[in-house]
Amino acid sequence: MTIGEYWDKFLAESKQNPDEVGFSGELSFAERGVVGNEQLALVLSGKRTVTFTAFDSYAINREPLPVSGEVFIVEDKDGEPRGIVEVTDVSVIPFGEITWELARREGEDESLEEWREKQRDYMEDEAALCGFEFTDSSKVVCEVFRLIYR
Repeated sequence: MTIGEYWDKFLAESKQNPDEVGFSGELSFAERGVVGNEQLALVLSGKRTVTFTAFDSYAINREPLPVSGEVFIVEDKDGEPRGIVEVTDVSVIPFGEITWELARREGEDESLEEWREKQRDYMEDEAALCGFEFTDSSKVVCEVFRLIYR
């Protein structure tokens, strides 16, 4: 099914007015393969309701920050639409100040320390590729979302 067909199906089944619900684009996970599939499963089950991105990545890639109310189609590793999420909150937080209450909403880790270690590795790799330094004081964009259709 194409993205357009999936969007039309969502609008018809949810009886949404296309003029009131804006399509913001596709969302897929940077990590493809098994890890990406696991993250997708967490989103579709409702266990994952947050994602984190280094703030500097937005500036370097000249992308606007996400905003509350944006709606994205979530794709699987093959680019097939699997669900729709709505962004409910966006905040910018220094990495070292992210709480376990927020971090656990990624649905993968058992402790804040485990989450920080994995996230730090991911953010440092991204920083190296994009040409910035990532530290505990680096700002992180926290996107909270909810699954609205699958």
